[in-house]
Amino acid sequence: MLKMIGAVMIFGSCASMGLAARQNLHRRVRAADAMLLALSLIASEINCRRAPLPEIVSELSESDNAVIHSVFCGLQRRMREQTDVSFGYLWRMNLRDKREEIGLGKSECDILCEAASYLGRYDAAEQAAGLALVSRRLSTARNQADDELRHKGGLYRTCGIAMGLLVILVLI
Repeated sequence: MLKMIGAVMIFGSCASMGLAARQNLHRRVRAADAMLLALSLIASEINCRRAPLPEIVSELSESDNAVIHSVFCGLQRRMREQTDVSFGYLWRMNLRDKREEIGLGKSECDILCEAASYLGRYDAAEQAAGLALVSRRLSTARNQADDELRHKGGLYRTCGIAMGLLVILVLI
C-alpha cells in the first residue's frame, strides 16, 4: 500500500513539474500581450491627449488586466516614494522587480526597459515612434514565446509524465 501511495506521489510531482514548465511559457505569452496593450495605450495617450506620464501611469494602475495593474501600481508607488529619481530609472527597476511576478521572460523585460529611453524625454511624436519600435520588438519576442509554447509546451508536459512513469518503474 505504501509503495502505491509513493508511486502516485512521485508520478504526480513529476507530472506537475512538466505542467508548471508549460504554464510558465503560457504566462510569458500573456504577460507580453498585456504589456503590448499597455504600450499601445501609452502611445495613444501621449499622441492624442498629450497626457503627462504620471497621469498615464495612474490610469493604467486602475486596469482590470492583472499584469498591467501590477506593473503600473508598482511604478506609481515608486514615483510617489522616490521623487528625486528619473522616470526611466524607476521604469527599469520596476520592470526588473516585477518580471518574475507577472511572468515576463528576460528578453521581453530587456526590450521593455528600452522604452525608458523614450518616455518623458522627447516630444510626443518621437516618444510614440520609440514606443512603436519597442512594441514591434516586443511583438516579435511574444511570437517567439508563443512558438515555443506551441512546440515545447506539450513536450514539457509529456516529459514530466514520462519521467514520473520511469521513476515508478525503476523503483518498483
